[in-house]
Amino acid sequence: MSTAAADERETVLVVDDDPGHLESVLRILEREGLRVLSAPSGENALETLRNEEIRVVVTDLMMPGMSGVALLRAAKAIAPHVEVVLMTAYGTVEAAVEAMKEGADDFLTKPLRRHQLVRTVKKALEKYRLLEENRRLREKVAQLSKVGGLVGSSPAFRSAMETVRQAAASNATILLLGESGTGKELVARAIHELSPRASGPFVPIDCAAIPESLLESELFGHEAGAFTGATRRKEGRFEKADRGTLFLDEVGEMSPAVQAKLLRAIQEGEFVRVGGTQPVRVDVRIVAATNRDLQQEVREGRFREDLYYRLHVVQIRLPPLRERHGDVPLLAAHFLRRFSEENRREFEGFSPEALRALEAYSWPGNVRELENAIERAVVLARGSRIELEDLPETVREAVRQEGATPSDRAIVIPFGTPMEEIERRVIEETLRRTGGDKALAARILGVSTRTIYRKIDRTR
Repeated sequence: MSTAAADERETVLVVDDDPGHLESVLRILEREGLRVLSAPSGENALETLRNEEIRVVVTDLMMPGMSGVALLRAAKAIAPHVEVVLMTAYGTVEAAVEAMKEGADDFLTKPLRRHQLVRTVKKALEKYRLLEENRRLREKVAQLSKVGGLVGSSPAFRSAMETVRQAAASNATILLLGESGTGKELVARAIHELSPRASGPFVPIDCAAIPESLLESELFGHEAGAFTGATRRKEGRFEKADRGTLFLDEVGEMSPAVQAKLLRAIQEGEFVRVGGTQPVRVDVRIVAATNRDLQQEVREGRFREDLYYRLHVVQIRLPPLRERHGDVPLLAAHFLRRFSEENRREFEGFSPEALRALEAYSWPGNVRELENAIERAVVLARGSRIELEDLPETVREAVRQEGATPSDRAIVIPFGTPMEEIERRVIEETLRRTGGDKALAARILGVSTRTIYRKIDRTR
């Protein structure tokens, strides 16, 4: 086997002062397709740990010089993420308890049974992979450009964010389109923070949450005596947003009368307060958002065509979460870190079953629904990681339905298909499902990104 191929295999280090037993364990694990290194003592094992990327150490407990427990402590100091399995002919409860307290992943008693050894090592490798994946997710979340809390790396998300960055530098009016929960206000804040107006105010208003009779006053302010209860002059959101950004959320909910006044304010840069006569000039950048089809609203006479064209100088569609392939684990890790800090709890990450459920669910409520699901899990979880049962029933149900219809997640390959063709089809399908993200496809397939590129080049 080539060095490149060997480097891609998971590496296990076996440590035992008994040469015969050492060779026996080494052969068993090599038959499982693992890269296995050996060391006759704790001191030799430490040298290997310094020079190799070891995932699991399987070590004898009772050895001359450095004992297995001493090696465990030293191994955790050199490679904190390594998993350690201890084996001994002197299997006492006291020794097992001490080893587990020091961070051992498991404990085996000699004479070893082959199936028990294989199962224990594979369990330790799975734990390493899970923790490593969660570490990578946390690192990626930390490294991503998160303006205003925006997280994602999918092609659909990156495309929208690139438009955001370009449009933010201008003074153009922007219309954000997207389903409920896609993060329209976060994007509006990002546009403000990236713009030359970042030092000015960012003023949001939810047009759907304010009664029609009060919306005009909220937007443009009113003079004293303008209506019953108006005892003094009040500034509206337009005045408060002067030299900054005004975010009009759910702009499609405005009445025709308010639409007309908004159009004048955008066109002329001025307005008249309710009950007033003098125009008020302001310098405001407008970012509007809606989950409605405004073109359809215009055709049906519910939204002014001239206002529509004023608002959508730059139009940005925010993709729903179901179209953001690969972003769910990143967002879940982001929310897990945030809610863990808020609730003063610590988690290793998500179990494989929980991650599968999060990725299988369609998230009709988009990022907001995912955020709520992770907050719920953090509050209710009893263990050191988020398990499947900690997630909402609707999310858990997605996994059960996925299991009932494997054809949606499987690739059917006829008997007798050449290996090269199987590889090609698996890689192409994985890339399709990851939206062309080769790094994510490599993680899913358990190979290096370099291997993905090499296999693609070979099939061209």
